[in-house]
Amino acid sequence: MDMESEQYETADQRRASGAETNGAVGFRRSANWAGALHRYEEFWRANEHPPRENTRKRSSLPGHERRLGEWARHQRRFDDRLSAYQRIRLDVSPAFEWDPHESRWQINLAACIHHVQTNGRLPRLTSADPAEFALGRWLGRQLRQLKSRTLSRDREAHISALLALPTDVAEKPTL
Repeated sequence: MDMESEQYETADQRRASGAETNGAVGFRRSANWAGALHRYEEFWRANEHPPRENTRKRSSLPGHERRLGEWARHQRRFDDRLSAYQRIRLDVSPAFEWDPHESRWQINLAACIHHVQTNGRLPRLTSADPAEFALGRWLGRQLRQLKSRTLSRDREAHISALLALPTDVAEKPTL
């Protein structure tokens, strides 16, 4: 392991154990990075979602959450500057995603599959249940993209498999 990676690993371990971080000049950057990662993961555990860096209603986004979200975006954007330890640590972090949009898409797909398996039908836009309504809205967007052929081949295959799941005959959407 290279010297830089060792510094980040040491700082991460000290932060995880609750020990004081070494404030020496050579270790300040690694200690700050480890602290930011742990705050990011603590936010994720407390809120059951990673920190957002932006939202439509900007006033509803607390500054602390926005800064953590921007920290994660910075890690993604400059991943070529990360040490080997930093990349590995981010890979194993339960809170961090290298591609949050793809991750969210996969979570929505899994939720739709679970909904079909549990309820025997696709999620509905007319549902009073907010979670089902949100899934129905997401599925509607995917179906529009499927119809206009703007959905990637991989996603098209997943949506086609979802539509092939056994449901009530009257529930199948028409394209």
